[in-house]
Amino acid sequence: MTDERRTAPRADIQALRAVAVLAVVLYHLWPHRLTGGYVGVDVFFVISGFLITSHIARDVDAGWFSVTRFWSRRILRLLPASLLVLGVTALGVWALAPVQHWEQWFREIAASALYAQNWVLAADAVDYLVAGDVPSPVRHYWSLAVEEQLYLLWPLLIVAALALDHRLRARHAGHARSGAGWGGAGWDGAGWRGAGWREAGRPRNGWRATVVGVLVLVVAASFAASVVWTEADPAYAYFITPTRAWEFGAGALLALALAPSLTPSAASPAATSPSARSVAATGVTARSTTAWTGLAMIVLSAVLFTEMTPFPGAWAAVPVLGTVLVLGARASDRFTEQLAGLPPVRFLGDVSYAVYLWHWPLIVLVPYATGHDLRTGDKVAVLAATLVLAWATRRWVEEPVRRRRSRLRPWPAIISAGLIGAVVAGISLTATYTARVHVRNELYAATAAAAAGVACFGAAARPPQGEPCVNQDLAGTAVPAPEAVAEDLPAPFAESETDRCASTGRETTEPVVCERGDRTSGVRIALVGDSHAAHYASALVGAAEVEGWALDIYVKAGCPFSDAVRVQDDLLTAACVEWVDRTEQVLLDGGYDLVVTSQMSGVGWENPWAEEGLAALWERLAAEKLPVAAIADVPRPRPDVVECLTAPDADLTTGCRTPRGDATRAFDAQRGAVDRLDRPDVVLIDLTDVYCDARECLPVIGGVTVYRDADHLSDTFAGTLAPYLANALAPLLRAGS
Repeated sequence: MTDERRTAPRADIQALRAVAVLAVVLYHLWPHRLTGGYVGVDVFFVISGFLITSHIARDVDAGWFSVTRFWSRRILRLLPASLLVLGVTALGVWALAPVQHWEQWFREIAASALYAQNWVLAADAVDYLVAGDVPSPVRHYWSLAVEEQLYLLWPLLIVAALALDHRLRARHAGHARSGAGWGGAGWDGAGWRGAGWREAGRPRNGWRATVVGVLVLVVAASFAASVVWTEADPAYAYFITPTRAWEFGAGALLALALAPSLTPSAASPAATSPSARSVAATGVTARSTTAWTGLAMIVLSAVLFTEMTPFPGAWAAVPVLGTVLVLGARASDRFTEQLAGLPPVRFLGDVSYAVYLWHWPLIVLVPYATGHDLRTGDKVAVLAATLVLAWATRRWVEEPVRRRRSRLRPWPAIISAGLIGAVVAGISLTATYTARVHVRNELYAATAAAAAGVACFGAAARPPQGEPCVNQDLAGTAVPAPEAVAEDLPAPFAESETDRCASTGRETTEPVVCERGDRTSGVRIALVGDSHAAHYASALVGAAEVEGWALDIYVKAGCPFSDAVRVQDDLLTAACVEWVDRTEQVLLDGGYDLVVTSQMSGVGWENPWAEEGLAALWERLAAEKLPVAAIADVPRPRPDVVECLTAPDADLTTGCRTPRGDATRAFDAQRGAVDRLDRPDVVLIDLTDVYCDARECLPVIGGVTVYRDADHLSDTFAGTLAPYLANALAPLLRAGS
């Protein structure tokens, strides 16, 4: 994914590119077979740092390095193919993807056109409300964004190091004008002019030592940040530039360490002696061993690493060091003949950039064209189509631009690329806005329908006891519309961040309260827990308004209200423990009459005592005369329930259902905790019969879409549960009065 000059590319670099892109593509197609294939991206980062630093060093040594010329070459090398794929992908999203994905996906297309995709994904990764978004067809542009940001900053960093070198040498020489100087020119606003530092007893490339010193500091700082950030917040650390810059820098340091004189050259007459030939043979063997060792490190990383490997962090050093070893070995003849010289390897290396661009949009969009998930035949077809498109892109886009770029001036190229990127981003943001307006209109329609008092609406169609209520006018309808239901959020997670009243920040430990209901009431209820407690907010708000209760809501996404610790990243795990402790104290000091809670079922736990953790906390509350009502977790629909409902041929009355046994299989620790305590002031409210009949669980009930994703209720449907929760809570409140 980098530039090469008009000279023939090194065979070992082409082989590395082939290995890297093949690892990424196979990982994306068969993630359970090549579990660590994502390390191919790290290989690309090292190659990029090595090549562009080699080019910069060559220009500096030759007497002319222009930052703007460097930028324009990167733009002409990378952007034509990149913007082509973005444009085609945008058309594919418009033609094939359901409307519910448009807002997110076009937003990411715009971010990719502006090479800010990695920061958008990093922000989304730590925002619980969007962390479950479906991967967009341009998600892979995050690595291109990292590279482009480094391409922007790297020459400036080297220029700053050159300026430092010039200043240090001038000071050392006492500002002497004779026999020392920076090529007689220095910085002229566009680049560094000069053939290198000239001084008696110093080599022409003596500037390298200062630049290496600066880059060592940058690499060390970035590597330390990567290790610390990955341990604290891996979802965020994976995408951001500071945790990846050291990989780029590792290649850069290698480029500066390898002096041009070390490049293999034709044998000199002295090299024909037996001893010289023996030394040369030993060198070839050593280089070959080094290359194969580096390649083994890359392959083993791709095979042995998994999604559970803390990454990038310290583990990224394995593929990075492997790449450095292969590059540093200088492609011995044996390595070249056995791997790099193979025609398929050379071809894949040549088209690696285009393969990377095309493969992921096809993987994401083809299922929407075929109407089913990728099967083995589909995956093989995607792989073949990727290679064909990559070949065509290189043949008719990359090569023609490369042949003409020497005739293009830097600033026109930079400005043209900026304008084209801005146009793509503008069109994508317009599509995002259009999708947003559609979603808002659908949500308004759902709100109006809920307020209309229609018979059998939502949960009213399936009372826990008694016969189902049937309203034929609701048959075949679903509000909110499935394409908008993902935005039907409960009150604590309001769309506007200023209106949110949940502890949504991953690092947040302070309980945040939503105050609802009659604030003058003598009955005070608290709803507390994770997002699976939060999605009952509207139901309890409705009950509180009818019954005249005061309701306070304390929720933190991802944090069950329990002494047991759910498996999370280090940052969220520590925050959850403290948040639970603080929230418990707030409840004990708040004069509440009842605590209502719920939590996500079927999750991993740091402690094996999930039931005991809940029981211990609830017992402490009950001992202080604070009853607890736990709402059993919702049955799990099929994972693609929303996608199923938005299909053109979806049957909203009888389709997209889940067998009851499958939907209720997930382990819910709340059930066991209530049984363990066996006390009247700690009860379980089980509404499973509202969601499911004897055989199946329904995705649309009473004309209302039940789920906003694979495990959360839509806010509209949750609101229709209010009468059932009011009836279930009343006995506990009477017993405590």
